[in-house]
Amino acid sequence: MLDVLTQEGYVERDLRRKAYRLGASPIALGQAALDEHPAIQLARAATTDLAESLQLEVLCGVVVGKDLLIVGEAGRPDRLYTRPRVGARLPFMPPLGILGVGYLEPAQQQAWLDRLGPTATAADREAYLESTRAARLRGYQIDLETPTRQQIALLMPELAQDPRSPPLRARLEQLIVQLGHEEHILLEPQPGASYDVNNITAPIVDARGALVSALTILGFEQPVPAEEIRRYVRVLLDTTERVTRTTGGRPPLDLEAERP
Repeated sequence: MLDVLTQEGYVERDLRRKAYRLGASPIALGQAALDEHPAIQLARAATTDLAESLQLEVLCGVVVGKDLLIVGEAGRPDRLYTRPRVGARLPFMPPLGILGVGYLEPAQQQAWLDRLGPTATAADREAYLESTRAARLRGYQIDLETPTRQQIALLMPELAQDPRSPPLRARLEQLIVQLGHEEHILLEPQPGASYDVNNITAPIVDARGALVSALTILGFEQPVPAEEIRRYVRVLLDTTERVTRTTGGRPPLDLEAERP
């Protein structure tokens, strides 16, 4: 199988290390995939524009089965080092992906909740569902910095080196569950207050209002005044709405109603 893949240019053999790496053929395959998903292609381009205009880091992610797959990144290389990189897969489980879950079909929402495990109560599941409804009503999500998020950031370089490591994946899932027990969501910035913001996320949707991808901005200087948070939200929504409309999508009316 490796011989055939090598002949077709999908992998190359490193003669010095006696190992294989991706060849040139997947480049064309990746471009063909992007051509089939213009909204994701535009969203990837938007990560660069946002990162340059805001001087922050920006990620583009999509939901792929049980994972959140990072398909775009831009920003300061020294900061991106502790972020999920392109190709990284994060477990799509509570509390990660709260905003995106609000745009998914009920069966997909239930599958997300099922990843809480057997110890989750009905009240736990309903609380998470209510969080997804509130996030969709706002049309964006503001997540706070927490000790667990800092631990997750420190784990990212290790995962980048060995993304399929069972111990590292297990540690990541453990930290994600731990994050759910911290105050990690900012519902409404209060005038005059400042907050330790980890990230702000907004969705890109299709003509049916279903989730296509999401853009996330990170790397804020702490603390962030409420007025600045609102400015970041407006800039992010300007971008996600533009990509949505350009590719034939239509932002939900409730998103426009709650715009800051």
